[in-house]
Amino acid sequence: MSKLRILHVPVVVSVLLLVTALPLAAFPERQSTIHVVQAGEHLTAIANRYGTTPQAIASANNLVNMNLLYVGQRLTIPGSTSPAVQSNTYYVVDPGDTLSAIAASYGTTTQALVDANGLASANLIYVGQRLLIPGGGSAPAPSTPSTPSSTTGYYTVQAGDTVSSIAVRHGVTAWTIVNANHLANPNFIYVGQRLVIQGGSSPAPAPAPQPSGSNKRIVIDLSEQHMYVYQDGGLLWSWVTSTGMPGAATIPGNFQVLTKVPNAYAYTWGLQMPYWLGIYWAGSLQNGIHALPIMADGRILWDGYLGQPVSYGCIILSTENAQTLYNWADVGTPVDIQY
Repeated sequence: MSKLRILHVPVVVSVLLLVTALPLAAFPERQSTIHVVQAGEHLTAIANRYGTTPQAIASANNLVNMNLLYVGQRLTIPGSTSPAVQSNTYYVVDPGDTLSAIAASYGTTTQALVDANGLASANLIYVGQRLLIPGGGSAPAPSTPSTPSSTTGYYTVQAGDTVSSIAVRHGVTAWTIVNANHLANPNFIYVGQRLVIQGGSSPAPAPAPQPSGSNKRIVIDLSEQHMYVYQDGGLLWSWVTSTGMPGAATIPGNFQVLTKVPNAYAYTWGLQMPYWLGIYWAGSLQNGIHALPIMADGRILWDGYLGQPVSYGCIILSTENAQTLYNWADVGTPVDIQY
C-alpha cells in the first residue's frame, strides 16, 4: 500500500507542474471595452460593431431604456477586446440623399440599412445622420464630374416652393424632378435644398417675393413657458408650452418654420414627435415645435409637465394644440423665441 502511494505522488506533482507551467495566454480573459456614443448611433449598431448583443450592453450599463442614448455617453462593452472596424462602414447623409440611393451605392439593400440602423421609416433620414453600412460595404467609387448639358441645371429651394411649382417654372414635370433627385417624398423638400433640373428650359423670372406666413407669427416666451400665436396683428391663441431643460436649452432668436412632418421620429432618443414644425438647426439635429412625444412603449413623455422646461431643446405643446398649430402654420411662418 505504501508503494502505491509513493508511485502516485510523482504523477500528481508532475500534473500540477504542467498546469502551473502553462503560459497565462492559454487562459485568456475577455476584457471589457469602453465605447463613447457618437451622433446617430444606437445600441443595435454598436452591438453589431463589437460582436455582441444590445441586451448584453444594456445589462452591463444598467440601461432602463435601450432606445435612450446620448452623444458622449460612455458604454461598457462586455466580453470584447476591440471593435470590428474592418467589417463596418459609415456614411453621413448629404442633402438630397435617399436610403435607396445610399443602399445602391454601397451594394446593399434599403431594408438592410433600416435594420442595421434601427430606422423607424426608410423615408425619414436627415442631413448629417451617420448610417452604419452593414457587411463592410465598399465605399462608392468617386464619380468623374461631367460637364452639365445645356438642358441640365440646378435650383435652390426657396420658402413656399413645391415640386410642382418648381417644375412649372422650369418647363418639366414634377416626376422628372422627383426621379432626378431620388426624392422619397415629393411633399418633403426644404429651404436651401439643391435640386437637379433635367431637360428643362431657363426658368421663368421668379415672382416678387411674397413670404409665406407674412400675416402670421408665433412667439415663445421662455421665461413664461408660454406660446402666443398671432394672425393679422391679433392674438389668435395663447398656450402653455415646455421648452428645453438646463443643459439643452431652447435657443432664443428670430426663426421661421422650415419643415412640416406629420409625425417625425427622434432617432437619438427613440421618440415619435407628432405634428412636427422644424424651426432651427442645432448641429446636425433640428429643433422644432411638436406635440408631447411618444416613447417606444407607447407612453407619453412629459405628460403632466407642460409649463416646465423639460425637453431636449424643442418646444412642446399638448397634442390638441400642436395639431391646431400644425394645420394653421405655413412653411416660412416667423417664429420668435424670447425671454
